[in-house]
Amino acid sequence: MHLFYYHFDLILWGLSAFVLSTLLTYFFINEKIIPNRYSNDLLTGSQKIHVKNVKRIGGLPIISSILIILLIQFFYVEKQDSGLYNVLIYCIFIFAIGFTEDLIKDIRPISRLVVLFIITLIWLFYYKNLIYSTNIDFVDDLIKVEIFALSLTTICIIASLNSTNMMDGANGLLTMFSAFVCIILLIYSIEAKNHILINFLIILTSSLFGFLIFNWPKGFIFLGDGGSYFLGAILSTLLIYMSNNLNNFNMLNALVIMIYPIWELMFTVFRRLYFSSNIVKPDNLHLHTILHANIKKIDLEKKRSFNKNALTGLLINVIALLPSSIFLIYKSNNTLEDRESLGFFITFFSIYTILYLYLVKRNKN
Repeated sequence: MHLFYYHFDLILWGLSAFVLSTLLTYFFINEKIIPNRYSNDLLTGSQKIHVKNVKRIGGLPIISSILIILLIQFFYVEKQDSGLYNVLIYCIFIFAIGFTEDLIKDIRPISRLVVLFIITLIWLFYYKNLIYSTNIDFVDDLIKVEIFALSLTTICIIASLNSTNMMDGANGLLTMFSAFVCIILLIYSIEAKNHILINFLIILTSSLFGFLIFNWPKGFIFLGDGGSYFLGAILSTLLIYMSNNLNNFNMLNALVIMIYPIWELMFTVFRRLYFSSNIVKPDNLHLHTILHANIKKIDLEKKRSFNKNALTGLLINVIALLPSSIFLIYKSNNTLEDRESLGFFITFFSIYTILYLYLVKRNKN
């Protein structure tokens, strides 16, 4: 607490970001500048679990509030870190790709993937925010060669973009997940006494909570592809940045923090390959859609009225965040070893898979 006592300005910046994000979100919900045929989400699609027209431009207020606060700080705060600004520049480009899809709604998934790969490769080539260490010996030997480090980092970032995009399917699900991951990262930053990173994470977290007011429990606005891509980009690049700049954080810590999105992506790819489905075509067989179907079934059977979409988002976040949060907060001042991380991965991959299969079976009965 002494950090905040002596740095009251951090709290003020955080409050400013929260208020600004809240006001901007309210503005974008009610704006009439962008025609509804562009800003509204589609009601069709196998992965959709909402039934009303809702705007899918929620990434705009989040990124706008972050940029405005950081721009003000650029002129009034002396300490700056060009590495974090470089991260934000990349995330803006990634947001632009997703936001274009939010407006047009007709860009082929494979085309988006190719553009994401190209932009990510170019950015990594020039700014070198690469994975230099994984604490896994044979991988570390490989990534001593820059081309392998570049390839591994690109794959990890692209995987993060796609996994967060898959997660964004229920009220507050991805926003809540991202906000609480930022809080976990904030704990590491406080332990490391990295004030610049603390400032950045407070602004990011506050902006997410400002948006969350209108995204959960009722979904007055959605993140859209722009918002989900932005969050996937900012989380993955921040995790790599922290592994390269903090002594109490490495890529194994990062992998455990992102264990649920990693499982979601890997399990989805395996499932689609196993059933010979189109690997890039959206479907309604993610854990959050299966859970939502089960909740709807309980609602019909017991005749209880509650926000099923909001409950789905909350429960998935409990599943995704609680185990790793407890484990990582306990180890917040230490880097993880490969054996304990492997054991953790196997345990929770098994738990998530068993839970998924159980819910699928229950939904069929």
